[in-house]
Amino acid sequence: MEPTELLEKVKSLAKQGLTQKQIAKELGFKTTFTLSGHLVKASQATGRPIPAFGVARKNNMAKRVETVEVKRRGKGDAFAINIPQEPLVRAGIEIGSRLSVKASKGRIVLTVG
Repeated sequence: MEPTELLEKVKSLAKQGLTQKQIAKELGFKTTFTLSGHLVKASQATGRPIPAFGVARKNNMAKRVETVEVKRRGKGDAFAINIPQEPLVRAGIEIGSRLSVKASKGRIVLTVG
C-alpha cells in the first residue's frame, strides 16, 4: 500500500470514530505497533501528519471487570484478596477511605462510607 493511500484510509476510518486498534484490525495489521510504524514511515515519505484517532470510550473502563485470586493468608483458615489500584481509583477510593462490605447471592459489594 502506498504511503499516501495508507494515510487517506486511516484518515477516513478515524473520521468514522474508530480507535487505533480498530483501524489496525480493519487494515489487516496484527498490532497497533505495526500500524504506527507504517504510519510514521508514510508520514515521513509524504510530509503529511498522522491523522488523529478516535478515543476509546471511558464508559467501557468503568464496566471493566478485574479478576483477582483468593489466597491463603497466615496460618489456619484465613484468606485474603488484593484489589488492583485502578478500579479503586476509578471508584474514587483513596488511602484511609472506609469501605462497607456486603455479601449476597455469590457477590461481594464494596461501598465507600
